[in-house]
Amino acid sequence: MEKREPILHHTVTRGEGPKTGQRERGILWPARHLARDIGPRPPGSPAERSAARFVEKELKALGLVVETQRFKAPSTTAWSEFFVHLTLVVGVLIFPISSHFSYALIFLGFIFFLMEEYGRGPFSWLQPRRQSENVVARIKPMRNPRKTLVVMAHTDSPRSAFYYRPGMVRFFRTTLLLDFICQACLFMLFTVSYGGYLLDMEQDKLGLLWRLGLILLVIPILALIGLFAKAALGKATPGGNDNGSGVAVLLELARVYSRRQPHNIDLWLVSTGASDAAGLGARRFVRDNRRELKGAFYIILDQVGRGFPVCYRREGRLIPFRANRYLTSLARNLSEVHAHYSAGFRRNNLYISEGFQLLSRGRKAVTVSSREKSRYPRYWRLYNDDYDNLDPRSLRLTLDFVQSMVDEVDRQDLKKG
Repeated sequence: MEKREPILHHTVTRGEGPKTGQRERGILWPARHLARDIGPRPPGSPAERSAARFVEKELKALGLVVETQRFKAPSTTAWSEFFVHLTLVVGVLIFPISSHFSYALIFLGFIFFLMEEYGRGPFSWLQPRRQSENVVARIKPMRNPRKTLVVMAHTDSPRSAFYYRPGMVRFFRTTLLLDFICQACLFMLFTVSYGGYLLDMEQDKLGLLWRLGLILLVIPILALIGLFAKAALGKATPGGNDNGSGVAVLLELARVYSRRQPHNIDLWLVSTGASDAAGLGARRFVRDNRRELKGAFYIILDQVGRGFPVCYRREGRLIPFRANRYLTSLARNLSEVHAHYSAGFRRNNLYISEGFQLLSRGRKAVTVSSREKSRYPRYWRLYNDDYDNLDPRSLRLTLDFVQSMVDEVDRQDLKKG
C-alpha cells in the first residue's frame, strides 16, 4: 500500500497533458457545477433542489427514465444532538433540587445519546422541515434480472463547525469517545446516587457523588457548546469532495451504462438528498421501494475526489456494522488483480454515513470513498472543500473501480446463466 501513495504526488492536473484536458473536464464538470455554480447545499435548501434538478436534467439527457421522490427534511441534525446533550446536562445540575426528575432526565439523556449515535435522532421531529428530494434512474438488463444493484451518491453538502478546523479536527474522534465515556459514567454514577437517595443515604455522601458528577460533566458541556455553535452559526460547505465528487462519478456511470446495458442486473442510479439530516434521503428511498429492492445490494459513493479509492469495512462511531461480505470480497479481488484501483479497506468511525444508515437497517451495502495518507479527508467539512479540492485522477480511479465492481456482479450472474 505504501508503494502506491507516491502516484498522487504527480497526479495529472486539469491543465496538463494533451489528451487529458477534455477527458478530465468531462468527469469534473458536474462537481464543478455543484460546488462552484450552485455552491453550499444544505438539506432542504433551494440550492439542494437546484442540484437535484441538475442531476435530473443530466440523466434525462442520456435517455434514461427519471423519477423524483420528494420528502420533508430538517436542515441539520445538530439541534437534535444539542437537545440530547442538554437533557443530560440539566439532569445532572438539578440533582440536589429534584432527584426524581433529575434521574429521569439523566436516564433519558443517555438513551437519547445512544439513539443519536445510531442515526435515530429523538428530537429531529421538533425541527422545521423543508422539501428535499431523491432523483432515481433505473437501467433494466437485457435479460431477466438475477440481482438488483443500487449505486447511490448524495447531492447535499454538510454543515461546518469550528471544531473541523485542521488544528482541532485531530481531536474529533478522541473527544467523541470521551463524551461517550463521560455520559456512560454519569449514567452509572447517578444510578448509584439515585438508589442511595431512595435508601436514605447520608447527604454528605450524596453531595460528594454529585460533585464527582460535575467533574464528569465537563466534556458533555463542551460538546453542548460545540453543537450549539454548529447548529446556530455553522454554514454548509461548497461540497466539492463531499459530495460533488460522488455525484460526478454517479453521472459518469450513468453515461457508461446508458450506452451499454448490463446483462443480468437491475441497475439503479440514485442521487439522494438530506444525507446530512441522518441520511433521510437514502432511508426514504429504501422505504418507498422496499418491495422492488428486496435483497438488493448498495454501493454508496461518498467523498471520492481526493486520494485512492477505499472501501469501508465497518461503519459506526460506537459499535460498528460490517459492510456486506459479498461486495467487500469483490472489492478485495479487484484490488488484488488491479493494485492501482484501491488503497484497501478502512473503518469509518468519524461520521454517520448513508452506508451506516443502510447497514444498521439490515441492508447489503458498502461505502466507497477516497483517502490520502491522513486519517481525515482533506478539508473535511470545511469551507475550503470546493472545486479546487478535487483530484481528477481520484475520480477516474473511483469510476474504474466501481464500474469494475458492477461489471463483476453482472459477469458472475452471466456465468451462472
